[in-house]
Amino acid sequence: MRNKRSQRSGFTLFEVLIALAVFMLAVTGLAVALDTALQAALEVRQRSFCRSELESRLAYCQANPPPPGAPRILEASRNHGVRVEESLAPYGAKNGKGIEVTGLKKLTITTKSGTQSDRAEILLNLP
Repeated sequence: MRNKRSQRSGFTLFEVLIALAVFMLAVTGLAVALDTALQAALEVRQRSFCRSELESRLAYCQANPPPPGAPRILEASRNHGVRVEESLAPYGAKNGKGIEVTGLKKLTITTKSGTQSDRAEILLNLP
């Protein structure tokens, strides 16, 4: 009878501690993976905002270009979290016959959201 009573069914304290340690490592790994995925999603979102704002500003500036000289700046706090800088500068170019083309301006637009930024340049024929 003594042998049957001394053999209790259940887990020892050491086995429970080992199980908790394994569980803790698994939870830590999942938390790190979740944090990495969230950071990647945030970067994609910021990049998407920059690209969308850049395309929108390109279309707007073709109809309403910024004044030459000082850049036109839209601060992020007033523009959906995206900072926009637009500048217009003269652009010298020659045609196939070597004659200077007049009226060409280079429009440069730079957008920045968080750590992401994007830039586009386009030539406009303005009087």
